[in-house]
Amino acid sequence: MDSLSQLIGSLRLQNAFYTRFEASAPWGHRVTHRGQIKFVLVARGACWLRTAALPEPLELQAGDLFLVLDGAPYSVSDRRSSRCIDCRELESLRESFSIRYGGGGTTTTLVSVALQLAEDDAGTLVGALPPFIHLRVEANRSSSLHALTELLRDEIREELGSLPIVRRLAEALFISAVRFYVQQSELPKHGLLAAIADPQLRRALRDMHDDLAHPWTVETLAARSGMSRASFAAKFRSKTGITPLDYLTKQRIALARVLLREELPIAAVASRVGYDSPISFTRAFARVTGTTPGAYRREAKESPANSAPSPLL
Repeated sequence: MDSLSQLIGSLRLQNAFYTRFEASAPWGHRVTHRGQIKFVLVARGACWLRTAALPEPLELQAGDLFLVLDGAPYSVSDRRSSRCIDCRELESLRESFSIRYGGGGTTTTLVSVALQLAEDDAGTLVGALPPFIHLRVEANRSSSLHALTELLRDEIREELGSLPIVRRLAEALFISAVRFYVQQSELPKHGLLAAIADPQLRRALRDMHDDLAHPWTVETLAARSGMSRASFAAKFRSKTGITPLDYLTKQRIALARVLLREELPIAAVASRVGYDSPISFTRAFARVTGTTPGAYRREAKESPANSAPSPLL
């Protein structure tokens, strides 16, 4: 499996909350609730999008999809000049998963989804992506992404039993959109995506993710990449900003967090992520997270990871 597929496949969406907006002109709302990943699909009609990530408002048509990965505020409206109200003012109009509002003119349908990723996923692939992504979903460019958006459009017309289906479609659509963006866009010269694009570093990343528990050294990773130790270490740090072993430690601790939430014994977790004793694992865990595995597990129980995202979309 290639490194990109591994990283995309490792994304764990713990929850999704969706809202279908039926907005009739004139209309406009502002989304100011931070701290969530959001994606919005224009299912019908058109609208204008404003966000600090864009130099000027962007006109969106049916089939357009945008992702806000840093939880930054944005606004959507039927016209550039339309007044936008705070989305919190619309919650009183919610009926199940739908909000209908506006002045009674031409209707635009938006599907807005707030996503909650598993803890620390933002430090891997999502953290390497830009905070804002806009995609034009066309069948001739991405058949799978187009098919998923069509399925989501069809499903939001249904009420009975649609929630679990929409949540699963939302997860698949988010991952498909990330994959499509990475495959179609010019990748940056630095960061995780730059390392994935490098033929030599890609092999080392693939091998690390295939077996995080393996006793990797810089020498063995360099050999897998067909490079000298010094050249490999310098190139890896130049691309990613951290050393190969620091990257490996972060990935091990990210997996350890998941396993600790699953109530595995700490000794078993240590073994699964490549540490020969609970003591060495605890030291590494504390160095990365600032807390011990036991304390992390207790805190996770008190703040369940599967709590629903805010419906303020």
